[in-house]
Amino acid sequence: MLSVAFGVFAALSWSVHDLFARRMALRVGPFRMAALVMIAGAILLTAFVLTHGTLWTASATGVLQSLALGLAYGIGAGGLFKAFSLGPISLVGPVTAAYPVLVVLWGVTNGLQPSGLQWLAVAATLAGAIIVARSGPADGGIDAVTPSKLPVLLFFCAVASLGYATSVILGQTAALSVGEVEAAWLSRPTALLTILPFMAREPRAPRLTGRHWFGIAAMGALDVLGLIAVNASGHLPGKEFAAVGISAYGAIAVILAMLVLKEKVSAGQWAGIALIVAGVATLAVPQ
Repeated sequence: MLSVAFGVFAALSWSVHDLFARRMALRVGPFRMAALVMIAGAILLTAFVLTHGTLWTASATGVLQSLALGLAYGIGAGGLFKAFSLGPISLVGPVTAAYPVLVVLWGVTNGLQPSGLQWLAVAATLAGAIIVARSGPADGGIDAVTPSKLPVLLFFCAVASLGYATSVILGQTAALSVGEVEAAWLSRPTALLTILPFMAREPRAPRLTGRHWFGIAAMGALDVLGLIAVNASGHLPGKEFAAVGISAYGAIAVILAMLVLKEKVSAGQWAGIALIVAGVATLAVPQ
């Protein structure tokens, strides 16, 4: 199913994006970094949007949906970056990767009728994400967070999940009348407005170096690539399953964290990763 492939591509983009986020969140500030990423993404898309022409003929409803997409996405990004400042990627990534099940449930209320095998695949993907988060090594995953910080971290993970689930639904809908790239571009200003009040409360960040600005630009590009892929799946049958493809993010994030950040991966986490891969692969097969 092509929509699942779009979701997996988004998962890969956001997993690499989050490697930068994990390295930079403490120095830059999670909300300040989220705001700068939104600005970078808007700059990178501006030339295409202004010359492509679709935006000028878009319906008012599509524009409003795109702006609402930004509000939901800003809430999701802010929650995610704050969570990264409190815990390791091997915990935050898999917990927030469970949100696609909310998108599937939304689809069911609007006429989607998954087969028994597809429900099983969704359940396997969600179970895999939970196993990865709960079975980290002694100095990783949930065990790396002090008990006093855990409720706050999980709260921001929940905020991220709700924001991102809503943004998937709005982005897929807006893409039908505005275009996937245009919807992503329109979402940047409202996403920024959502983040600014939180950014104002952060301590003043040290002066950023060229390496930090490069990281922010790379994150901006990866962020909009992932969002455009999810928006584009709105044109496809079974678009809700693109969100389940995003659950591969949990597996990809943990593997990249192991390879690049040297975070440990336990045997239980490998089992969870296998479940995620099996679930996503099953959904990718035409039914």
